[in-house]
Amino acid sequence: MIQLEHHDLWRMMESVFLALLFICLNLTVLLAAQTQLIGSHQPIVALVGDDVLLPCHLEPAVSATYETVVWSKAGLEPKYVHYHQDGRQKQDPSYYLRTRLFLDEPPCGNVSMKTFTVKLSDAGTYKCSLPAMKKDADVELIVGQSDVIGSDQPVKVLVSDDIILPCHLEPPLDVTTLSVEWRRGPALVHVYRNRRDDPVSQDQNFKGRTSLFQDEMTRGNISLKLTDVTE
Repeated sequence: MIQLEHHDLWRMMESVFLALLFICLNLTVLLAAQTQLIGSHQPIVALVGDDVLLPCHLEPAVSATYETVVWSKAGLEPKYVHYHQDGRQKQDPSYYLRTRLFLDEPPCGNVSMKTFTVKLSDAGTYKCSLPAMKKDADVELIVGQSDVIGSDQPVKVLVSDDIILPCHLEPPLDVTTLSVEWRRGPALVHVYRNRRDDPVSQDQNFKGRTSLFQDEMTRGNISLKLTDVTE
């Protein structure tokens, strides 16, 4: 009967552990060498005020939860837009609270970046990098702008009637996250901000008599309905 002393057992366990560690490290290196970081071959197009996803993922899919992920853009100083390391996030001041990563969410290997309330200045070429894996991929963002279109002709109405003053964005743009103001001279006829009407800022002469078509604002409709028209 073979008896092992404590130090022999410890050496055996240590050898097994080192062998497993060696195998794991080699598998990690092999997997990293075979993995590609994929961005977008086509430009991503968005309008001012949109939320947009800049796609980027690992293929074949491997978890990036514990990886350092850097999204950068040429022309920024420092260049990073969003920096993720050890669960901590850093953002460029011009993107503060406007970017988000999805490392802890499926699908596995998703390192895409969502940018909220896009600005014209956000346009450009972005680079997604995983420094430890020595992988990077580019994504180009093109940002357009909508025009505010009213009526070419005067809108006629009789006193005490209700009327719709037409106005929309072309091309259509979801304005639910934006501020909308209707004015008559210096007077604020209607104010919409923070996803709701703001009657506090409204001129007293128009209180209770105006409304927007909020169910259509996702399609760029910012027409104003005015009831009980006065001279």
